[in-house]
Amino acid sequence: MKWRDLDREYKSELDRKRKQTPYELLRLQDNATRKEIRSAYLKLVKTYHPDGSDTFMSQYNQEVLKLINAAYEELSNSNEQ
Repeated sequence: MKWRDLDREYKSELDRKRKQTPYELLRLQDNATRKEIRSAYLKLVKTYHPDGSDTFMSQYNQEVLKLINAAYEELSNSNEQ
């Protein structure tokens, strides 16, 4: 199944995730520590890793994982300063 064939429910869920802040994506409070950020990131990577799902969900999970990685990178960089 190709990505364009994802049904509307998953496309709308992905659009909703794209609008979230990095803290919302990682399910964190705005005052999260580095340790909490890393822990939340690792938990979500494990949940959404595409290797653990069928082909259809794998494509969705890949897109969500890209968002999670970008959110983690942004929070990690801003938290170093």
